[in-house]
Amino acid sequence: MRLPLRGLSDTELLRTHHAARICLDSFGRATRRHGSLTQSWVAGASVVALEHYPEGGVVDRGRGSQFFYHSHRAGDAEHGHLHLFWHATRRGRRRYLGLPGAPGRDDWKRSAPSHLIAIGLDARGLPVSIFSVNHWVADGHWFDAETTLGMVRRFELKGIAGHADSCDWLTAFVRLYEPVIGQVLRSRDRRIGARPCPAAALNDRRIEVVSVAGLDWLADLNRIDHELKRRGLAPVT
Repeated sequence: MRLPLRGLSDTELLRTHHAARICLDSFGRATRRHGSLTQSWVAGASVVALEHYPEGGVVDRGRGSQFFYHSHRAGDAEHGHLHLFWHATRRGRRRYLGLPGAPGRDDWKRSAPSHLIAIGLDARGLPVSIFSVNHWVADGHWFDAETTLGMVRRFELKGIAGHADSCDWLTAFVRLYEPVIGQVLRSRDRRIGARPCPAAALNDRRIEVVSVAGLDWLADLNRIDHELKRRGLAPVT
């Protein structure tokens, strides 16, 4: 799915270009420092299927955002994928995580982190897809597409020791692909809603990936540059 550009206002296109530049720059920094974006989480370890990298994931405790990388779906362009979460209450409000290791707190309570979307990466660490998963895959609270998209807009990670580059990349990537994420989430809701019993479908183990959009990230970056030049706009520095 190509990133839609022609319908953007000049202001929206400039914001998109700014996110694209942050995305590309932080990807380059991660590659120079770690060998690839993926290695910034794996750190040279042999990737074991279903294990989370880095261990415990990366979490911004102040903003309630979290992600981890893992791999378990061989046989296509994907090497592994990121799962993105936003810690929310049942009503969709941000859940305050407090200080790490605080007594009586369990960050991975069954109902705490709500799944937003997943991002497929190839062996080079390049994003190749955005997809949604069924409720049983990640548990947490389940929200409709528009509520989830509101959480996506607040997804941000900053100041995480050892993961600054990948956090900058991921935050900018989510901003860049918000229109595609919205389409993936709405497609998810339509598919689940079309089942005879939507509530039962959320726990149907035969449905793992609910909706997916293939990506060509590098091509989209080039298209953004081309559209900016076509309109004669000066990039935001």
